[in-house]
Amino acid sequence: MLGLAAAPLLLAGCGDDPFANALPTVKEAFTVFALTGTPPAYPSALNTFGRVLTRVDGNANFDIAFDINSEGNAVLYPVKLIVSAVGGDRRVGLIKVPGTFDEVTSAPTGTYQADSAVVVAKGEVVVVEANRGVSGDVCGFNISPNIYSKILIDTIDTATHTIVIQMVVDPNCGFRSLVEGIPSK
Repeated sequence: MLGLAAAPLLLAGCGDDPFANALPTVKEAFTVFALTGTPPAYPSALNTFGRVLTRVDGNANFDIAFDINSEGNAVLYPVKLIVSAVGGDRRVGLIKVPGTFDEVTSAPTGTYQADSAVVVAKGEVVVVEANRGVSGDVCGFNISPNIYSKILIDTIDTATHTIVIQMVVDPNCGFRSLVEGIPSK
């Protein structure tokens, strides 16, 4: 009931231009360690909204974890395939998209895989849909609780068990723009 009463206030806060208070979409580069072949204290996971690498532990404070398979490809795992959070699983979905990193300008609609890993070769792009609408999270009071990011597998080094990725994240709840700067959609 309180949510219904607060909805007009939240929408009114947007003013005439819903993009006026939008946060910029940002590009980052990271070197992440594979889950296998490296010590557990090494960062093998990524929190897309926070734009930080983290180690994999029972806190489930990440969206995706990374590994390298026997063929030398990257394997991306949604959080719920690695750990189960005490407060319940947060949905994170992955979808491999065609085209180059620069050609992917918005998050596609459709089905994002939340129940299986995605195998990605060097040069391929994955879009991440991370639900951030759980209690106390950034999108808890938004109509659309998802944060979208695109990830390019830039380098896979099997000798050091590392993966270099490039990522663009749109930190605005429900926005699908994957171009650097203030999003327009």
